[in-house]
Amino acid sequence: MQNHSKTAPKITTSKVYIKRLQDWSGDRKISETILSAWKYLEPMAGFIDKNSFTAIKLTFGEEGADGYIKPAWLTDFISSLKQKTENLFIVETNTLYREKRSNAVGHLHVAAGHGYSLDKLGIPVIIADGLRGRDGQNISIRGDHFENVKIARGICESDNAIFLSHVTGHMQSGFAGALKNLGMGCASRQGKLLQHSGTLPEITVEKCIGCGACMNVCPANAIGIKKKKAVLVKERCIGCGECTVACRTGAIEIKYDENVVKFQEKMVEYALGVKKALGSKIVYLNFLEHVTKNCDCMSKNETPIVPDIGIICGMDPVAVDKASMDIVGITKFKEIFPDIDPLAQIKHAEKIKLGVSRYELAEI
Repeated sequence: MQNHSKTAPKITTSKVYIKRLQDWSGDRKISETILSAWKYLEPMAGFIDKNSFTAIKLTFGEEGADGYIKPAWLTDFISSLKQKTENLFIVETNTLYREKRSNAVGHLHVAAGHGYSLDKLGIPVIIADGLRGRDGQNISIRGDHFENVKIARGICESDNAIFLSHVTGHMQSGFAGALKNLGMGCASRQGKLLQHSGTLPEITVEKCIGCGACMNVCPANAIGIKKKKAVLVKERCIGCGECTVACRTGAIEIKYDENVVKFQEKMVEYALGVKKALGSKIVYLNFLEHVTKNCDCMSKNETPIVPDIGIICGMDPVAVDKASMDIVGITKFKEIFPDIDPLAQIKHAEKIKLGVSRYELAEI
């Protein structure tokens, strides 16, 4: 008699680790905690050797912000990595919007002002997409939105990378963590433009006071002032959302429709491009500290939405981000951006096989 029963599909899970730290007031203690988390992960990063060009990918924060990962916290971590490779460096890409970090010269000035420089860290800082953000490389992914993605050349030429991501909310993806650091954070300027295209803001004329703040920050010259009111030229708009943050009266808002989900999916497909470029030789550490409504690109200080928690880490960016969402509380992100589902990026990441959302969490 034949057995017609089918074997149940194997459910894949990823290992995710948490190093708890509730008091982030002392640099020494924070540095030791980060080193402890790294030492636990280090055996998994066997792809780092003395000749490896190893990138530490993070963001320096915008001028005037204070929520970024502080360089003093990385002292022990960097010292440990320098014992493994002679080619260690900090890497970042230029921003799309008009602030100092939109080109490599201004970007390095902001980085140095926040303590990220060769003389203070003992390792160089490299802007991976060149002077004006145009230095990119096509990576084939065959996704739902892109056949190829345009990743910063300095990222593609690295042998491996460690992504340090400060977890926050985000005005277009709802949640910013490892996936955003990968997808948006590693794209060339053209790649950033392609991700944002389609997500356009709208102006409520009655609320506009004609101050011009939105016009001053627009990287595409898509906003003008007419009869003392802001006017959006949609044909020029790239959908970066900077005007919504600059507006003090709430006159400019993003229309949260299917385009927001498309943005999240595009961002995740760019994350897949980075993973393909580096051959999965990546480690992820998410910092659940000073978790705010907006990301570190905002030139302002904000009140955290939850108490400090610690560091979530692993080898799967999808699982690391999902665990970060769960531990902070997915409802917290939905409360600050009720029209955005942060899980949309997780679902698409699983669909394109970037990683898995099911995880086993272990304390370290």
